[in-house]
Amino acid sequence: MLSIIIPTLGTREQELSRLFESLEKQTSTKFEVIVVSQDKHEVVADLLGERAFAYKQVQLNKRGLSYARNEGIKAISGQYVTFSDDDCWYPNDAFEKVEDFFNQNKAQVVCYQIFDPTTNQSYKSYPTEKADHVRTRDLFRKSSIEMFVDVQAVDRQYLCFNESFGLGAKHPSGEENIFLFSLQRAGYTISYIPEVIVYHLKPTQASRLDERTMVSKGALFGALYSKPVDIILLTALFAKKIRHVKRPIHTYAKAVALTFSEKEVKVNGVKERT
Repeated sequence: MLSIIIPTLGTREQELSRLFESLEKQTSTKFEVIVVSQDKHEVVADLLGERAFAYKQVQLNKRGLSYARNEGIKAISGQYVTFSDDDCWYPNDAFEKVEDFFNQNKAQVVCYQIFDPTTNQSYKSYPTEKADHVRTRDLFRKSSIEMFVDVQAVDRQYLCFNESFGLGAKHPSGEENIFLFSLQRAGYTISYIPEVIVYHLKPTQASRLDERTMVSKGALFGALYSKPVDIILLTALFAKKIRHVKRPIHTYAKAVALTFSEKEVKVNGVKERT
């Protein structure tokens, strides 16, 4: 069985309804839905009450995407888990594809593609070839909603998100990168399948390169690497994006400062598996 963790503030009722409708249309019904509501609990409960699929609602009074996912993980019953946003939705055969993959492969994690059907565009530039082992540098290009994890094959200490990262946290992005790096460094296999598994509206370039997001890259590289590798990678990123970043020198300086201040958040705070 697959567990789908969906954090929500309950403010996007239309998007939640669209997501729930896509779940009801799945060709594989072996799944459960874990909705983690962080506000408007009654609204979420009413939307869930209209559905036929198996679900649990976890109600929290504290906000934060990574925090919500971690609380949702505690409630799962499935053999596999994925992390949905409340504004994404799924093709009808999505979960059947995932089930077939894990039945036929030994990888502990698999990543797919995100597609925006409203503009008929891929969410990002994806490799066209399948990868049995995703390269380390490609982990930076993965998003939470496109990855699926075999819960029974992964030690529970690695099934957690760093709560300093993610929407609503100190740093607004990077939580999925730290999550995947932790798994890869622990020796788990992460594969990639060049097929669409989930739908989501494509973000604008401005939203990806705003100052707060770019500054947070310093914290991300500082959490993942030692000196001077973190500075080198951060500098390379800014050199590539400099034309698109407002106040690039100011933003870069703030990002560099964070590489020194965030060392305490090293890869989920757990030791590497030997």
